[in-house]
Amino acid sequence: MAGKNRGRSFLTGLIVGGVVGSAVTVWLVGKMRWWGRRRGAELGGRAGEIASIVTERGSEFLARAKEAISQAIEEGKETARKTRTDLEERFKGESEE
Repeated sequence: MAGKNRGRSFLTGLIVGGVVGSAVTVWLVGKMRWWGRRRGAELGGRAGEIASIVTERGSEFLARAKEAISQAIEEGKETARKTRTDLEERFKGESEE
């Protein structure tokens, strides 16, 4: 009879352990989902802030780059005009001689 009682105790312990383990798992999964949503919202908010800062600074950089390129083009045109004028005067002087 002691053998039957042992088998019954083991089976009861196995079932109770399974139920308790399942309940703890369901509870932990619920907590992890809540934590994950909360953490995800925080990370999403930070990512949005970072994206807006990058966009703002990127716009400023592009504006400065456009200005610098325009200035370089104008200086290049002016240098080309001066060089052309100098060369024309030089060739005119040589051709007259």
